[in-house]
Amino acid sequence: MDRPSFIVDRPSSADALLRVEDLKTYFYTDTAVIKAVDGVSFEVNAGETLAVVGESGSGKSVTALSILKLVASPPGRIVGGRILFKGRDLVNLSNAEMRAIRGKEISMIFQEPMTALNPVYTCGEQIIETLVLHEHLTRRDAKTRAIEMLDRVGIPAARQRVDEYPHQMSGGMRQRVMIAMALACKPAVVIADEPTTALDVTIQAQILELLGELQRELGMAVILITHDLGVVAETADRVAVMYAGQVVEYSNVLDTFTKPMHPYTAGLQASLPKLGEVVDRLRVIPGTVPNPARFPVGCRFHPRCPVMVEQCLQDPALESIDGAHLSRCWRAREIAARTLDPAPPPVKA
Repeated sequence: MDRPSFIVDRPSSADALLRVEDLKTYFYTDTAVIKAVDGVSFEVNAGETLAVVGESGSGKSVTALSILKLVASPPGRIVGGRILFKGRDLVNLSNAEMRAIRGKEISMIFQEPMTALNPVYTCGEQIIETLVLHEHLTRRDAKTRAIEMLDRVGIPAARQRVDEYPHQMSGGMRQRVMIAMALACKPAVVIADEPTTALDVTIQAQILELLGELQRELGMAVILITHDLGVVAETADRVAVMYAGQVVEYSNVLDTFTKPMHPYTAGLQASLPKLGEVVDRLRVIPGTVPNPARFPVGCRFHPRCPVMVEQCLQDPALESIDGAHLSRCWRAREIAARTLDPAPPPVKA
């Protein structure tokens, strides 16, 4: 079992609110087994923001859905690992037990609110339903709380908007409704799956600022799934970089940006445009994320890696390279010592 040192060596503590250990979620089709999540481990503490980053197809969203046991079955199934929430393994819970946790103790802000919100119910009704189910409020009290939440997330004229349908609101307003619904029961953990992807930059900033304010106010942990490294730099405490269903680097946010220890992380950073830099073409990582039904032998990044060596045809483990800085790369120690030749693309903090 491939489990990094922070999982193996450290006993579960009160600070580790949520711990994912060697999680494996596979999809079984007629032609292949899709290993969407294949041995993922991380933890998040109360009040902390963990950013999960990587290209589309890396397994980020499936990891989030697995935590809430929302993976459609069939064809999907959690086939291995543990998801420890307050010391309780969610993998072994029944559907009824999970329904008591979803929305109450762990909630999720979905990527596209227009598809996540039910179009035939008012926005207020969808918040009221959550409060009645989990907080056991009367419908009158639940509506009052729903209006308070809509006002809290910055929706103007909340008393009027509570009776409007999703299609009557803008994208930014719908995202605020999603946040209000997710936070209505004051959960301990919020999973935000690309919460700003479909929004313009000014609304993105407002949504991120709002999430930060509510996190500080409620003391909740946030798992932020994103591919935007700028958002990660502004909001995260720790970063888990995912590639091809695995965590390939795990560190605090400062070390992730100033001394990346995996060529994939370095490549992601090098692809960012630099202020004042004029280039004919944006830098990219050559190739694409591999098909999860046919992962390459050994390191899954090696077909795209600029520093690949023969040893990369063997499967590396996620190991501690420098204290709590973990990397899944045979050449991570050379990268850490900056003795790698040829060097990975230069990265600026």
